[in-house]
Amino acid sequence: MPLSPRIPRLCLLLTVFASSCRPPDRVEVEQYRKLFRDEPEPKAGLTDQQRFAENMAQQLLTWKTPEGWRYVSATEFRHINFTFGPPGEGECYLSVISGEGAGVLDNFNRWRKQMGLPPMSETEMEQLPSKTILTRPAPTIDLTGKYAAGSGPMMQASGAPKENWRMVGSIFEAPGALFTIKMTGPKDLVEQNLKAYDAFLASIVPGVAPEPR
Repeated sequence: MPLSPRIPRLCLLLTVFASSCRPPDRVEVEQYRKLFRDEPEPKAGLTDQQRFAENMAQQLLTWKTPEGWRYVSATEFRHINFTFGPPGEGECYLSVISGEGAGVLDNFNRWRKQMGLPPMSETEMEQLPSKTILTRPAPTIDLTGKYAAGSGPMMQASGAPKENWRMVGSIFEAPGALFTIKMTGPKDLVEQNLKAYDAFLASIVPGVAPEPR
């Protein structure tokens, strides 16, 4: 299952002393965030991104937000999250599925179901075009249909399916995890953002972790 937050929090305390003839002013700036599941104790030397990451994916990866996209806060199932388009109809997000979750084919077929399309076979999946993410091959689907977000009860609660919607999604495997990236929106809007999607995939690199201390 995707990583989820828990109650303990991390605090960064910054103390600034102003130098002058009078007694120095002391300014405290406090920032908090929830620890996410399995997060180790914070180490010295963390970058701001690593210190205030919303989840493990944000702590382990760095990326560039494509021009015209807006970064939005992560959710339980959307670990790196964007919207695009004037009304914010377009969405793109990266999720990390750790442990023994569904495989690549299962996830692709779940996405196909969201678009009102029948499942694909293993042979059909092997014929999909592939992109490269973090030097790993990432089979990619490109679907058009009636989009209903979620699955099962979540799909039923999402409202009426959205006509003439498009989905582009890539999945790559890493030891112990699946990384899924999915972009959805009105067909024409997704078409306009295909280069931005590719730019986002190409920008993903491992985060620079501090040396253990």
